[in-house]
Amino acid sequence: MERLRETGNEGLGKGMAAGLRLAAAPLKPAVLAEVPRTMPSGYAPVLSRSLQFRTTVRAFKHVARATWRVYGDGRRERRDVPALNRGVLKHPTFGRRNQWVAQSVRRGFVDRPADRLAPAVRREMNVVIDKVAEKILKG
Repeated sequence: MERLRETGNEGLGKGMAAGLRLAAAPLKPAVLAEVPRTMPSGYAPVLSRSLQFRTTVRAFKHVARATWRVYGDGRRERRDVPALNRGVLKHPTFGRRNQWVAQSVRRGFVDRPADRLAPAVRREMNVVIDKVAEKILKG
């Protein structure tokens, strides 16, 4: 237990968090590449510019959790990224700001790349965790 505390004071937690964030880094370009394939040509550049990505890493006693969020800020409010991912694009009809319609778009612009890259990201995260465990055991 003493060795664990001493090793923890060497910044391993920060190193692990940085490594887990780095492992999730390929998700961002993959999602951005998917936007033009799924959204209408007039909306794809607008959505791509507004998308933001956040990786949150939390470590507990026996569990490390990395959460990856995708969101986008519009002019007045947040874009409904979950609805877009489900295949629903809500927008005002031409020239009428108070009349909105729901347009069907290809679903899964976040899910498809995330599912495709999940095994590689998971492997890379396991490598990071194994390196930290090895440093703890070596002391």
